[in-house]
Amino acid sequence: MGEFLPGCSGWNYPDTPDKGGWTGVFYPDKDTKRLRYYSQFFNSAEMDSSFYEKFYSQMTKGTFIGLSRATPEKFQFSIKVPETITHVKRLDVNKGAIMFFEEFLDKISPLRTAKKLGAILFQLPPSFTVNDFKNIEQLLNKLPTADGVDYAVEFRHPSWGTLYFLL
Repeated sequence: MGEFLPGCSGWNYPDTPDKGGWTGVFYPDKDTKRLRYYSQFFNSAEMDSSFYEKFYSQMTKGTFIGLSRATPEKFQFSIKVPETITHVKRLDVNKGAIMFFEEFLDKISPLRTAKKLGAILFQLPPSFTVNDFKNIEQLLNKLPTADGVDYAVEFRHPSWGTLYFLL
């Protein structure tokens, strides 16, 4: 049986509860080092800021080195794939999605090196239907299958509910 890694869909919620934040409810005050504090209670977190180009474009390998150093040894980050790959390129290898994905893997490589990379999450656009599967299949066939890398796909269009998977 696998290890259970409870966590939240982020940790950086600096506002007060009336504005949707965790300060004064979970975080003691506005000066709390949020990731360090969070990782005392949870052993995983999803990083969705990597999805948004306005944040992702500012990230470097140093960003991921810092995340690794700020968390305990067994902490895991599940990283959301940038929207450029999922929503702009729509996972289409003919539009360069795999090249962008390889650059993404290189950028987040410090987490893998530190053994802190959990799942890599592909959040599909809400308009991405089951009929678009050919794009996913082409990309999935080209994904690196290195040891210790897990992938997850979040299907959001209702048409995906028509499929049944045998495990």
